[in-house]
Amino acid sequence: MTRNTAILVRAFRPDSAGFTVAELLVLLAVVSILCAIGFPLYLSYARAQETDGAARVIVVSLNQARQLAVTRGVSYSVETQTNPNNRMRFCSGTVVPCPGGQVFTGAETDGSGWRRLENSSRITLGPTITFSSLGAATAAGVLRVQNSSATGSLDVCVSPSGRIRVQGVGAACP
Repeated sequence: MTRNTAILVRAFRPDSAGFTVAELLVLLAVVSILCAIGFPLYLSYARAQETDGAARVIVVSLNQARQLAVTRGVSYSVETQTNPNNRMRFCSGTVVPCPGGQVFTGAETDGSGWRRLENSSRITLGPTITFSSLGAATAAGVLRVQNSSATGSLDVCVSPSGRIRVQGVGAACP
């Protein structure tokens, strides 16, 4: 018998039955404690990501309206509807609500130009934002989004220069 075979023969014992009940209970207790600690942290993370994702969708939409204003050489206004609709659309000009023929329809919009927020997030504050043909906003404004469980909110700040950024609730919008 070689040395490696001897080690294998000694390592496997037919009278060894596996884990004891006490060892399994300890393992179960450790896994339960880790789950009890980790699950609330995961839920908190998921809600924060949901809020951040909704704010980023609004930033992308506002940037698209700004881009349309610059490339087409006319002002574009962003019309929002808060809870329960939670949607937004763009129209050329400064008249809001948008007149029928001036509504922008494109990817991710329905036939009336409305773009809904995904994952049940809500727009809780939504003033009209208008971008000039130079890309500047005619007035500063703050749009607020909230996650579906109403545990977190973020502001999307539009400065008069047209800069759009995500910030915490209540922070000053330059």
